[in-house]
Amino acid sequence: MKIKYVLALAVLGSAPVYANHLPPLLDEVGKVAVANRAAGTVSIIDAKSDNVIKTLSLPDTDQDAEPMYVVYKENRLYVGDRANNQVAVYDSYGYNLLATVPTGQGVFHMWSAKNAQRLLVNNDIDNTVTVIDTNTLAVLNTLSLPADLIELGFKPHDVFVTDNGRVAFVSLVDGKEGNDYVIKLSIEHNKELVRQEVGGDPHLFILPQNKNNLYVTSQDSGTVSILNKRNLSIKDQLSIPNAHGIFALDRRLYVSNIGDGGSSGLYTIEANGLYVVDTDDTPYATPHNITVTDNGRKIYVTHSGSTQNKVSVYETIPNIALPSYLGEITVEANPFGLAYIPH
Repeated sequence: MKIKYVLALAVLGSAPVYANHLPPLLDEVGKVAVANRAAGTVSIIDAKSDNVIKTLSLPDTDQDAEPMYVVYKENRLYVGDRANNQVAVYDSYGYNLLATVPTGQGVFHMWSAKNAQRLLVNNDIDNTVTVIDTNTLAVLNTLSLPADLIELGFKPHDVFVTDNGRVAFVSLVDGKEGNDYVIKLSIEHNKELVRQEVGGDPHLFILPQNKNNLYVTSQDSGTVSILNKRNLSIKDQLSIPNAHGIFALDRRLYVSNIGDGGSSGLYTIEANGLYVVDTDDTPYATPHNITVTDNGRKIYVTHSGSTQNKVSVYETIPNIALPSYLGEITVEANPFGLAYIPH
């Protein structure tokens, strides 16, 4: 039997007893935006009640919208629309459409710089990266990718941007048979700086508390690796089956096991020592992408696939309690990327 608490919680007065759950966080705030890829919509979930409070329909175009990933930055919500080669931008209070920004063809993963006005969008048909100014909502530049890898059939997939907006890390997939690549790009100079061969289907994250490390999951090799952010050398590696979606907060890494039908679908990993501290089953297959509230108390996991419409929720207390399944939220078809909005 798995013990979910690592420290005892004090009982004050006549507080209620919560069966299998942690005491609720009464001041929980924020929303979670979920891109429903097959429905052409974005579900907005209230993080306190875990109810869907609004559903956004993407702008009408010649093609049915195909929202892939969502990014929150500075009171705006960015939604990548693969079918229409654009990013739709909403204000994150009233969810009014502010603009659509053109991209290359094949919009996939996106990420923004924390302290710079840059949003990067991978385009896996054009094999480029679109750089958007999040102040003016104009395209700043279109980054090219290494010609030798593109000639071998590799395509950009995931992307992560440093806080200062000067460097991007891009995973390239589906090239020659075997491993895939992570490359480091200078955004300002549109230049590859270094590359590293990694396991197939890599996804990326930089831990806010340790910015020297780039964490890389690989679904095909079933690994989580720590790369030196400076030269992309591999510092450490951990075996996690079908390791796919990744999110990091404080010392914890949360990684989805996308391929085992929900069995041990969510892994909690100690980031510094790179070891597993907890595993949780998910109620549905194909646990895919992950986001966490800013206080670390709730974890949201999308379950992707044409017939899926669920997001599963876990509760925890960082450094005190391990994740515990809380419940599910019904959204719309094929929930894919998701992001936390802190208000």
